[in-house]
Amino acid sequence: MVLLDADAYGYASSALKGPLDEQRRADLLRLTAVFETVLPAIDDEYATTYYTRVRDMVVLAAEIGALRGK
Repeated sequence: MVLLDADAYGYASSALKGPLDEQRRADLLRLTAVFETVLPAIDDEYATTYYTRVRDMVVLAAEIGALRGK
C-alpha cells in the first residue's frame, strides 16, 4: 500500500506540472484499477477512507493528464 501511495502522489504531481505522456496516462489507469481491486480488502475504516481519497486523486490526475494531452 505504501508503494501505491507513493506512485499515486508521484503521478498526481506530474499531472499538475504539465502534460503526461501516453505511458504515464496508461500507468494512471492501471493504478486506478489496482486501487479498485485492493480497496474492498481493507478492513480498517481510516485506511479505507484514506486510500479512497488517494484513488480519487489518481482518477483526477488521469483526467487532468487526458485534458492536457489534447
